[in-house]
Amino acid sequence: MFQFIIRIILNNFRLKAIALILALVVWFYIVGELNRGSEEELKLLQQILPTQETAAKKLTIRPIFIGKPRWGYEVAKDKVAVIPEYCIVVGAKKLLDRTRFTYTMPIDVNGLHKSFTKSVPLSPIAPGIYMEETLVQVTVPIEKANE
Repeated sequence: MFQFIIRIILNNFRLKAIALILALVVWFYIVGELNRGSEEELKLLQQILPTQETAAKKLTIRPIFIGKPRWGYEVAKDKVAVIPEYCIVVGAKKLLDRTRFTYTMPIDVNGLHKSFTKSVPLSPIAPGIYMEETLVQVTVPIEKANE
């Protein structure tokens, strides 16, 4: 049994040694590239927010509607569903202290008479503020108007 194991190890030993050396070289190269990439990301973040105090905040997402539904219908704003309801933003503390909500890009409801669900991007808050989510699902209920 012992000789069998020795034979497996020594069989094509040069090829195995070359493969091991190549694997180590590739591994060191990849680790070096990953470290360099993370250093570049840190430098970029320091350029964007050099001296400002940063903060993170959970903001409620509010949809924006443009246009009017078909005559006799309305958007039931109290039944609108946004998934996710909140967004985590990171940026300058001064800007985030004054920010209470984040909004979607405008959703056109002009001439519609049926409820629908749509993926909508979030509207940027300000330069230098980064958002966790970029797309949200908005369910817009359109109902007959109460006259």
